[in-house]
Amino acid sequence: MKMIHAAAFAGAALLGAPASAATLIQYDFTGAPGNQPFTAASNVADGLTGRSFTRGAGLASPSGSDSINANGFNAQATDYFSFGLNLNSGFSASVSQILLGTRSSGTGPGFVNLLASVDNGAFMTIASFAQRGTNDLFQSISFGPLTALSSIEFRLTAANQTSANGGTIASGGTFRVENYAPGSTNTPVSINGNVTPLLAAVPEPATWGMMILGFGVVGGAMRRRPKVRTTVAYA
Repeated sequence: MKMIHAAAFAGAALLGAPASAATLIQYDFTGAPGNQPFTAASNVADGLTGRSFTRGAGLASPSGSDSINANGFNAQATDYFSFGLNLNSGFSASVSQILLGTRSSGTGPGFVNLLASVDNGAFMTIASFAQRGTNDLFQSISFGPLTALSSIEFRLTAANQTSANGGTIASGGTFRVENYAPGSTNTPVSINGNVTPLLAAVPEPATWGMMILGFGVVGGAMRRRPKVRTTVAYA
């Protein structure tokens, strides 16, 4: 019976305890020139790696302090900002919130979609918002949890060709992403949610039976081993 308890304890130990983090990844644009090729992820939670915040192939890279900036928004297939996470083996993630700041020039995108691809699946629109004039827009975007086993990629792209000033997006019209800084706060762009270790496979009842039987056979064999007597001869 002690052997059975020991085996059960060992199996339970494989399961591990769930780990979580409110902030999974951040992107800090403080001091960035705006035209940098990408901004690397920071404050990355255990169990995953962060994708860099970068532009799609169709966008140009104008400068814009404390941001990553772009113009040339025409086609969703090539004209977007991309960011996200890759999961390490043995982990899953559930993402439900993004904090970010954005700003358009007058002829930049006036309506923006936030898209997501989970585990390399098709992109789906999970949020939309409007940019008005040249005002900074700071948002806490919450959505139904996206649960992934390998990756989540987010994209920000123009929803249509309407510009922030109500006209049509121009080739030079810019759209930038910056830190979430409402009021006196200044928080890097953040992907929030939970990351959790995957549970180890639990043996089925038949497997447990075989393990117990094996322990019994080994124990019986040990009891049946002949005793070896050692004789010591004295001169």
